[in-house]
Amino acid sequence: MMTLLRNKRIVHLGLMCMSAVLCFSVPVHAATIYVGNQASNSLSVIDSTTKEVTHTIPLSSKKPHNLVASLDGKHLYIANVGSHNVVVFDTVAKREVVSIPAGTKTHGVSVTPDGQYLYTANVGANTVSIISLAEQKVIDTIPVGKKPMLTVFSPDGHYAYVSNGGSADISVIDTWERQTVQDVFAGKDAMGISITPSGGELWVTEGGEDQVSVIDTATRTVVAEIALGKDTHGLAITSDGKLAAVANRGDDTVSLIDVRHRVPIVTIPVGKRPDIPVFSPDGKELYVTSRDTETVEVIELSTHTVVASIPVGKDPHGIVVIP
Repeated sequence: MMTLLRNKRIVHLGLMCMSAVLCFSVPVHAATIYVGNQASNSLSVIDSTTKEVTHTIPLSSKKPHNLVASLDGKHLYIANVGSHNVVVFDTVAKREVVSIPAGTKTHGVSVTPDGQYLYTANVGANTVSIISLAEQKVIDTIPVGKKPMLTVFSPDGHYAYVSNGGSADISVIDTWERQTVQDVFAGKDAMGISITPSGGELWVTEGGEDQVSVIDTATRTVVAEIALGKDTHGLAITSDGKLAAVANRGDDTVSLIDVRHRVPIVTIPVGKRPDIPVFSPDGKELYVTSRDTETVEVIELSTHTVVASIPVGKDPHGIVVIP
């Protein structure tokens, strides 16, 4: 009997050890963070696990402002306000592939859901340029509101929504017809813009009113306004549509918002002049460019605390994460 109990204990301990080995041997899935540094005309590459810059890559363009990844993550598209173009960057070879002229002061760049086209918001021309990735050139230009900032798409790609900081509205573009079909009032200094995964709501920051407006895409009307910190700017929504993050540039904070209930959860002090937030692919961290500290601030979402401050280049602005 004692021998049987002893054997059971040995088996139990062995299973515990195997379990521990399995738990600790599973590799942590690392993502790669890319940051455009406006004043140093460079791209910082960060390992999300070590929280360290692995590469700093000079760019041929001037003032890289916002950037977005291709659907497969193999390329970055970098909008440059100083050189009025989009740079295509190979994330595997870590080099520029081509520079595509766009509109005056190319501020924002977005990829259509089918991955075939880029839409650039040209803040100096009050236009959106459509770039064919196959042809690597602008194939159409669409007039929009004043000082267009960023563009997002409906999930089916039928509509593009452009935030216009100068005219306080959202231009709705029919991508099939390639023309603006409506301008929807948003608020003063409309800038950051995201669409919920269902496509039912647009969330837009208005820095001049220190708030976020929620626009119903079916009725194209503002259905809610959420008061936040000073000079609301960049905005991101998690892939499950449950949480939003807004950078408040005027008081050096980030607000986290419950999307379903449209209420702020917490306000977190972060950096100085925080600009663009982006969530990690697993939704556990938030990365925010902090322009005046020249860092990327890492917020742990389970504790709502800053857990790392990563030095990058001068005047960091656009940021994107690739799994």
